[in-house]
Amino acid sequence: MTPNGTAIKALRQVQSLSLRALADMAGTSASQLSRIENNKAGAGDDLIHRLAEALDVPVDDITRGEVMSTKEAAPEGTVDIPAQGPKKRPAPEREVPYPGTDEGAVFHYTPEEAARFLPWSALQLRRKAYAREIPFNDGGARVSFTGLDIREISAMTAVRPLIETAPVQQRSA
Repeated sequence: MTPNGTAIKALRQVQSLSLRALADMAGTSASQLSRIENNKAGAGDDLIHRLAEALDVPVDDITRGEVMSTKEAAPEGTVDIPAQGPKKRPAPEREVPYPGTDEGAVFHYTPEEAARFLPWSALQLRRKAYAREIPFNDGGARVSFTGLDIREISAMTAVRPLIETAPVQQRSA
Protein backbone atom coordinates (compact mmCIF):
# COMPACT_ATOMS: atom_id res chain seq x y z
CA MET A 1 0.00 0.00 0.00
CA THR A 2 1.19 3.50 -0.77
CA PRO A 3 0.14 6.26 1.63
CA ASN A 4 -1.69 9.28 0.23
CA GLY A 5 0.11 12.08 2.08
CA THR A 6 -2.29 14.74 0.88
CA ALA A 7 -5.28 12.83 2.28
CA ILE A 8 -3.52 12.18 5.60
CA LYS A 9 -2.63 15.86 5.97
CA ALA A 10 -6.18 16.99 5.07
CA LEU A 11 -7.77 14.58 7.56
CA ARG A 12 -5.32 15.66 10.27
CA GLN A 13 -6.13 19.33 9.70
CA VAL A 14 -9.90 18.76 9.58
CA GLN A 15 -9.66 17.03 12.96
CA SER A 16 -7.53 19.92 14.33
CA LEU A 17 -4.62 17.63 15.16
CA SER A 18 -1.06 18.85 15.22
CA LEU A 19 1.58 16.91 13.35
CA ARG A 20 3.16 15.87 16.65
CA ALA A 21 -0.19 14.77 18.16
CA LEU A 22 -1.03 12.49 15.23
CA ALA A 23 2.52 11.14 15.17
CA ASP A 24 2.27 10.27 18.88
CA MET A 25 -1.11 8.61 18.38
CA ALA A 26 0.24 6.52 15.49
CA GLY A 27 3.52 5.67 17.20
CA THR A 28 5.89 7.41 14.79
CA SER A 29 7.96 10.58 14.75
CA ALA A 30 6.68 13.97 13.64
CA SER A 31 9.48 14.23 11.07
CA GLN A 32 8.54 10.86 9.54
CA LEU A 33 4.87 11.87 9.41
CA SER A 34 5.83 15.18 7.75
CA ARG A 35 7.77 13.29 5.05
CA ILE A 36 4.78 10.99 4.49
CA GLU A 37 2.36 13.94 4.25
CA ASN A 38 4.62 15.66 1.73
CA ASN A 39 4.89 12.42 -0.30
CA LYS A 40 8.65 12.28 0.26
CA ALA A 41 8.56 8.97 2.14
CA GLY A 42 6.52 5.82 2.14
CA ALA A 43 5.12 3.90 5.05
CA GLY A 44 4.76 0.27 5.92
CA ASP A 45 1.38 -1.42 6.15
CA ASP A 46 1.57 -1.42 9.95
CA LEU A 47 2.11 2.36 10.12
CA ILE A 48 -0.65 2.97 7.56
CA HIS A 49 -3.06 0.94 9.69
CA ARG A 50 -2.01 2.84 12.85
CA LEU A 51 -2.52 6.17 11.05
CA ALA A 52 -5.97 5.09 9.84
CA GLU A 53 -6.90 4.03 13.37
CA ALA A 54 -5.62 7.29 14.86
CA LEU A 55 -7.58 9.31 12.29
CA ASP A 56 -10.62 7.04 12.76
CA VAL A 57 -10.97 6.39 9.02
CA PRO A 58 -10.78 3.28 6.81
CA VAL A 59 -7.34 2.43 5.41
CA ASP A 60 -8.65 3.03 1.88
CA ASP A 61 -9.16 6.73 2.75
CA ILE A 62 -5.43 7.30 3.31
CA THR A 63 -3.91 5.07 0.61
CA ARG A 64 -3.60 5.52 -3.12
CA GLY A 65 -5.86 2.56 -3.84
CA GLU A 66 -3.37 0.08 -5.27
CA VAL A 67 -3.96 -2.94 -3.13
CA MET A 68 -1.78 -5.93 -4.01
CA SER A 69 -2.28 -9.34 -2.59
CA THR A 70 0.72 -10.98 -0.95
CA LYS A 71 0.89 -13.49 -3.81
CA GLU A 72 1.27 -10.65 -6.34
CA ALA A 73 3.88 -8.87 -4.23
CA ALA A 74 6.04 -11.90 -3.47
CA PRO A 75 8.47 -13.14 -6.09
CA GLU A 76 8.09 -16.73 -7.31
CA GLY A 77 9.63 -19.41 -5.17
CA THR A 78 9.41 -17.46 -1.90
CA VAL A 79 7.59 -18.65 1.19
CA ASP A 80 4.69 -16.52 2.40
CA ILE A 81 5.29 -15.70 6.08
CA PRO A 82 2.38 -14.03 7.87
CA ALA A 83 3.15 -10.72 9.57
CA GLN A 84 3.47 -10.94 13.30
CA GLY A 85 2.07 -8.08 15.30
CA PRO A 86 -0.09 -7.34 18.28
CA LYS A 87 -3.31 -9.25 17.94
CA LYS A 88 -6.44 -7.58 19.21
CA ARG A 89 -9.36 -9.66 20.22
CA PRO A 90 -12.63 -8.29 18.90
CA ALA A 91 -14.84 -6.99 21.67
CA PRO A 92 -17.80 -9.26 22.27
CA GLU A 93 -21.11 -7.79 21.17
CA ARG A 94 -23.33 -6.96 24.09
CA GLU A 95 -26.94 -5.93 24.39
CA VAL A 96 -27.07 -2.13 24.58
CA PRO A 97 -30.23 -0.47 25.89
CA TYR A 98 -31.48 2.79 24.41
CA PRO A 99 -30.25 5.79 26.49
CA GLY A 100 -33.82 7.13 26.89
CA THR A 101 -35.00 4.11 28.87
CA ASP A 102 -34.76 3.65 32.63
CA GLU A 103 -32.18 0.88 32.17
CA GLY A 104 -30.21 2.96 29.66
CA ALA A 105 -30.02 5.97 32.00
CA VAL A 106 -27.56 4.15 34.29
CA PHE A 107 -25.96 1.83 31.71
CA HIS A 108 -22.26 2.57 30.97
CA TYR A 109 -21.65 2.88 27.22
CA THR A 110 -18.23 2.63 25.61
CA PRO A 111 -17.33 5.48 23.22
CA GLU A 112 -18.03 3.11 20.30
CA GLU A 113 -21.50 2.36 21.66
CA ALA A 114 -22.21 6.03 22.51
CA ALA A 115 -21.22 7.04 18.96
CA ARG A 116 -24.32 5.21 17.70
CA PHE A 117 -26.50 7.84 19.40
CA LEU A 118 -24.34 10.96 19.01
CA PRO A 119 -23.08 12.98 16.02
CA TRP A 120 -19.39 12.14 16.68
CA SER A 121 -17.14 9.14 16.19
CA ALA A 122 -15.75 7.20 19.15
CA LEU A 123 -12.35 8.90 18.73
CA GLN A 124 -13.94 12.35 18.72
CA LEU A 125 -15.94 11.47 21.85
CA ARG A 126 -12.75 10.41 23.65
CA ARG A 127 -10.98 13.62 22.63
CA LYS A 128 -13.89 15.80 23.75
CA ALA A 129 -14.06 13.89 27.04
CA TYR A 130 -10.33 14.31 27.71
CA ALA A 131 -10.67 18.02 26.91
CA ARG A 132 -13.60 18.16 29.38
CA GLU A 133 -15.93 19.50 26.69
CA ILE A 134 -18.64 16.90 27.35
CA PRO A 135 -19.83 14.98 30.44
CA PHE A 136 -18.41 11.48 30.86
CA ASN A 137 -17.28 8.92 33.45
CA ASP A 138 -13.57 8.42 33.97
CA GLY A 139 -13.18 5.09 35.68
CA GLY A 140 -9.81 3.40 35.62
CA ALA A 141 -8.49 5.61 32.79
CA ARG A 142 -11.32 4.47 30.54
CA VAL A 143 -13.92 6.84 29.20
CA SER A 144 -17.54 5.73 29.41
CA PHE A 145 -20.87 7.48 29.14
CA THR A 146 -24.12 6.83 30.99
CA GLY A 147 -27.45 7.23 29.27
CA LEU A 148 -27.87 10.48 31.21
CA ASP A 149 -24.54 11.73 29.81
CA ILE A 150 -25.62 10.83 26.27
CA ARG A 151 -28.95 12.64 26.70
CA GLU A 152 -27.16 15.73 28.08
CA ILE A 153 -24.64 15.73 25.21
CA SER A 154 -27.49 15.28 22.73
CA ALA A 155 -29.30 18.28 24.23
CA MET A 156 -26.08 20.35 24.04
CA THR A 157 -25.68 19.58 20.33
CA ALA A 158 -29.33 19.87 19.36
CA VAL A 159 -30.11 22.32 16.61
CA ARG A 160 -32.72 24.78 17.81
CA PRO A 161 -35.58 25.80 15.51
CA LEU A 162 -35.03 29.14 13.79
CA ILE A 163 -37.97 30.70 15.60
CA GLU A 164 -36.28 30.05 18.99
CA THR A 165 -32.98 31.57 17.91
CA ALA A 166 -34.32 34.63 16.12
CA PRO A 167 -34.51 37.88 18.12
CA VAL A 168 -38.00 38.91 19.13
CA GLN A 169 -39.20 41.85 17.03
CA GLN A 170 -41.76 44.41 18.12
CA ARG A 171 -44.93 44.36 16.12
CA SER A 172 -46.42 47.70 15.19
CA ALA A 173 -50.18 48.00 15.57
